Amino acid sequence: MTDPKETINAAAMEADKTIDQPMPTGSTPTRPNKSVPVSVRLSPDDVAAIDQLADAMGMSASTLIRGWIQQGLTAKQETTVKTALDQIAADVQRLRELVA
Repeated sequence: MTDPKETINAAAMEADKTIDQPMPTGSTPTRPNKSVPVSVRLSPDDVAAIDQLADAMGMSASTLIRGWIQQGLTAKQETTVKTALDQIAADVQRLRELVA
């Protein structure tokens, strides 16, 4: 088994060696972790309830809302045993946070 630190160091050294080289022809640069802000309108009461729940869970309101959106999108995807287990694990974690 390769040490993760060695793998990271090797990747960093490779990136340093090729930093000035152009991108290969036909490749498209991507930013897989780039997020896009989205606006929604909520009543002041809903915002207050979300803020209160997020505070109780020790997270920001935007993180809580993002989780709800991702959960809704996941529910619309094809369910496999792995995705079902992942959902159960996430639900258990949320229950632990609420009970704590």
